[in-house]
Amino acid sequence: MSSSTVSKRSYGVDVASYQSESVNYTGAKFAFVKLTESTNYVNPKAEAQIKSAKVHGLMVMGYFYANHSASVSKARAEAKYAVAKAKAYGIPVGSYLADDWEQGSGNSVNGGTSANTDAAIAAMQVIKEAGYKPLIYSGAYNFRNHLSVARIVKSFGSCLWVASYKVSGRQDYADFNYFPSMDGVAIWQFTDNYRGLGVDGNITLIDLKISSSSSQPKPANKAVESLSQHPAVKWNIGAVAVVSNAKGAYVYTSSKLDKRESDKLKPLGSMWQVLGFENGAVKVGKNQYFDGRAVYVKANPIAYNDTKHGVAKIVMSNTHALDAPKADAGKVYGLALNSTVEIQGRVGHFLKIKELHKGKQVYVTGNRAYIVL
Repeated sequence: MSSSTVSKRSYGVDVASYQSESVNYTGAKFAFVKLTESTNYVNPKAEAQIKSAKVHGLMVMGYFYANHSASVSKARAEAKYAVAKAKAYGIPVGSYLADDWEQGSGNSVNGGTSANTDAAIAAMQVIKEAGYKPLIYSGAYNFRNHLSVARIVKSFGSCLWVASYKVSGRQDYADFNYFPSMDGVAIWQFTDNYRGLGVDGNITLIDLKISSSSSQPKPANKAVESLSQHPAVKWNIGAVAVVSNAKGAYVYTSSKLDKRESDKLKPLGSMWQVLGFENGAVKVGKNQYFDGRAVYVKANPIAYNDTKHGVAKIVMSNTHALDAPKADAGKVYGLALNSTVEIQGRVGHFLKIKELHKGKQVYVTGNRAYIVL
């Protein structure tokens, strides 16, 4: 069972595809897992690492490697992509997500302090609005020379995850004689080789707590809560966008959001298939885009992973569970319209249902049972 609280001065690690799928390190109480980079890369080990961290009792958190540099629109898009994966892979809402903003592959810190800070705050705001607690990771030099720490801390409180090493190489414990003093530090990454285990070592300067869902902001309209939190879609729909802006949302003809398709608003609660993300806009059709701030995006990992578990809702009457994943399989028993079933994965377009009938694995065709996201 993963931890929901970690006291300050506790140690933790951060992992990416370079580390094992098993997240079990001596003395660690929390773990950051790399989720994404830009809007087209996912850490292939992320889901397994998150599950392992939970199994080993660690508080699990996530981060994305920034490619947005000083671009506000890219920052929003990358943060939304990371949030979608965090939710899909099991990082609980109320936990922490970080924007890993450093000089490197795809990211430049040289865009000017003001623009850099605008982009960082934009990403962190997306994270906050999704119900996670935003952090920003970088080296002490970058925080002091390429970002306005004062602006960031004013917006989000103690939210800095700062890297600064006493020495290059193994360190088992943080030496606070070398702590990079600055306002707003939440976590200090003090080594890239914690206890000689080949993983970054961190220590928290604040008490960490995963807020329960009951403490998250509630949507003002119940229609938003029911539709946006639990949309039901076909198994092969990868992600959906639900209009969550109370007044509705305009569809635009380009990702620049500079020309409306029409002056008619799409209604609150209307649901659209997501085809991609461009410049912070959500693409829902050929030359059709929503402003990302006006919709709630939810991913459907079952569309891409035939071993993913989930819940399905029976949407057609006279639906039967089948004893094999084929059209001419024998019928096992009827399933009531609007009933829900737990699924254990997928074979093609057939959903594998948990052993509900005399211990036997059974199946239902995907066009009769929509996935509840």
